[in-house]
Amino acid sequence: MSHVSKVFPLDNEKQVEVKVVKNRFDFEIDEMLAITQEENSEFPFIPVSPCLGYSRGLYPEHPLLIGLLLGFLYHESLTGETDERIHSIAKAINSKNRGKMIQALNIIEANKLGHYPPTRFIGLSERAVNLGQSIFSLFEDEVMFLASTRDKIISHPPLLDHKDIVDPLERLFFYTKDKDFFDNDERIAIIDNHLLNGNSVLNLIKKIYDKYPERETFTVLTPIDLRSSSVKESFSSLEKSLNIKINIISLMTFDVEVQEIEHATEDLIQNEFLENQHQETKVQYHSFRNVINDHFIVKAQNMLRDGTIHDNPYFISTGRFTLNGKEQQTSEALFQRMGELLNDLLDDSPKLVIGVGEFLYAPLQIARFLPGKDVYVQGTTRFNFDSSTLKHSNKKISFMSPLERTITHYLYNLDIDQYDEIIVFVERLRHKTEIDDLVQQLKILGAKSILVIEMTSISFNEDRY
Repeated sequence: MSHVSKVFPLDNEKQVEVKVVKNRFDFEIDEMLAITQEENSEFPFIPVSPCLGYSRGLYPEHPLLIGLLLGFLYHESLTGETDERIHSIAKAINSKNRGKMIQALNIIEANKLGHYPPTRFIGLSERAVNLGQSIFSLFEDEVMFLASTRDKIISHPPLLDHKDIVDPLERLFFYTKDKDFFDNDERIAIIDNHLLNGNSVLNLIKKIYDKYPERETFTVLTPIDLRSSSVKESFSSLEKSLNIKINIISLMTFDVEVQEIEHATEDLIQNEFLENQHQETKVQYHSFRNVINDHFIVKAQNMLRDGTIHDNPYFISTGRFTLNGKEQQTSEALFQRMGELLNDLLDDSPKLVIGVGEFLYAPLQIARFLPGKDVYVQGTTRFNFDSSTLKHSNKKISFMSPLERTITHYLYNLDIDQYDEIIVFVERLRHKTEIDDLVQQLKILGAKSILVIEMTSISFNEDRY
């Protein structure tokens, strides 16, 4: 059974107490919520959802099932009907057993939902786009998915742009190949990785309403809802001022209180960098561009922070430039084929699959079809957590992003000699040297091999040490 409340320590003689208000599926608090702190952040703490795969490695089915469970709750809110598969999903997640997760996922994929009011699903922030695509994937008919991106794609005017609440130097952009994305009567569902101050969601709703004032109903889907009474009042105020309805659907709801304490607690884990002891690791490079249909490639130009402009192909199966139901079905078949092709390069040993930045949903799907039972997937993040309450290893690595070298990415909860094989998925690479920093850092983990998979740019297949 879940604990009714839990206290999370902070490093400044404060603590966060969370009280469970709603937990329909009896999830453990630590599986759904961790508290982290970032140096020089204006926020006293940053909540993290461990179930999404950005703070630790998970079985690939786990984050996918989290999204599908939210999708079933969304369907329930529209129809008033409860699909019995909801309970099998929750049991599989709580079991922490990969076999049960695989079984639950296969049952869902054999009979997805359709013939419901059409919806436009929007993934907000890089840690929510894979969740949003998982939710979207449950529905087969007139649905579309649009993922946000921090990439400034100058060749394509954005449908919307949106200030990043956490990083004021950044903006989130929404690009679409379907100019009528919001022009019809479809419902709008916004997906975020958590709700705390709610500013990002509220600002996006305002942006959409300003351009499309006929919209009357918005649904926000999130694993964890931590809004205070004042934040909830902000949602109500926006509803009244715009004469709209905002529905919130979450897996767990908490009351949150930051409290003063007399002495700092020892329960807080300080994240430390792994020591730089490189192991002899075989590195291979492989491209999947030759198995991707040209329809799924968008040629574009993006501008980096320093003003450099690059010609870059984008993989639309990420949801950037929109993705419809039929394209999602084609993508899922493609992901399975990619996983099966990689069987010739991998064995049954424990492996870690890494998705770089916004590119995590495809690695999650591909990882399902890799050999071996001990397959874990994790996404990199731009957030440098100095301390956390994550109940795993406190070791981390950092590296320059292969897509924007002025940006540092991090991987958390790592141990040496934990994995024999590491597979890195990156959407695009112009040169192998762009990912060298990550490869060198991963060698610290002591794996026998590192396989770098690039999706859209160049074909290469080379071994080196």
